[in-house]
Amino acid sequence: MGSSNTNKNKNSKNTVSADSIGKAFLALPKNVRIVIIVLLLLGVLFFVLNDRFFRIEGIPTWGDLYKGAGLSGNIVAVEGGVSVHFVDVGQGDCELIKTDSKTVLIDCGEREYFSDVIEYIKSQNIERLDYVVVTHPHSDHMGGMSYILDEFDIGTVIMPKVKESKTPTTNAYKRLLKSVSDKSISVEYAKAGTEYKLDDAVMTLLSPVRDYDDLNNYSIAVKLEHGGNSFLFTGDIEKTAETDILNSGADVSAKVLKVAHHGSTTSSHQAFLDAVYPTYAVIEVGSPNDYGHPHDKIIERLEEMELVIYRTDICGNIVFISDGSDFEILTENKVNY
Repeated sequence: MGSSNTNKNKNSKNTVSADSIGKAFLALPKNVRIVIIVLLLLGVLFFVLNDRFFRIEGIPTWGDLYKGAGLSGNIVAVEGGVSVHFVDVGQGDCELIKTDSKTVLIDCGEREYFSDVIEYIKSQNIERLDYVVVTHPHSDHMGGMSYILDEFDIGTVIMPKVKESKTPTTNAYKRLLKSVSDKSISVEYAKAGTEYKLDDAVMTLLSPVRDYDDLNNYSIAVKLEHGGNSFLFTGDIEKTAETDILNSGADVSAKVLKVAHHGSTTSSHQAFLDAVYPTYAVIEVGSPNDYGHPHDKIIERLEEMELVIYRTDICGNIVFISDGSDFEILTENKVNY
């Protein structure tokens, strides 16, 4: 009873305080109220623009403000075993693989998210990225990669070798190449079938199988195996590349599928999904977005297979921790699809 009365008193005090502020504001001359409102709106606009575009050093982002207010549900550093992190970068892709002594970054999203990705990597007590996989040169996958290469000690950058007529001339791609050159970072062009040992896990490149007319199909598909657990990362491969991978004889079966191209109908055709035969599907997507991703048809297809679906636009950051047989699954927002 005493606790209840105390809470009532506190609520009463808060209400009086809010009422007093409201009355004081309304008592101000109209032109003063307008100036205050305009300044507040300009302040909000500045934070939005800085958060998305400018990233001025010393100015907090929305994420910083959320953390300061104790509203962030960021996942704490994961130690031991093999962890796979699907980092929320809005309408883009970013995955981080961490084993006992090795680290792999696959993509990083648009430029506007580079500081978030850097912060997330550092939150996992990582100072070196042994491998950085740039699945393909579209900005929603590598727009901020140059900043990440500049920030960390880098082992090797793995990229698809696209034909000259398809080589991008975007600023993001130029910055990426400049960072590689300035730091003399080793570059490997992806070759299907190449394996990389990551402690007791193995990472295998499954594509690109050949040249294409669409950069999406140049995406490097990556399979990660850890004991009886496996992951398939698909970049933005579309039906053509999915079919080529199947025809190459590659083993695409995996428990966890990173759904290709943010859930677009250009990808995830039924024969490919049947070959993967996953238990979990992860869709990296922003909400809202201009593309209608993920498309209802793809969601229906995944649901018909009775997959457990996780989406970064709903879950925030998503982490699968593998012990070689089972998973522990963490989500920033404590929900799944």
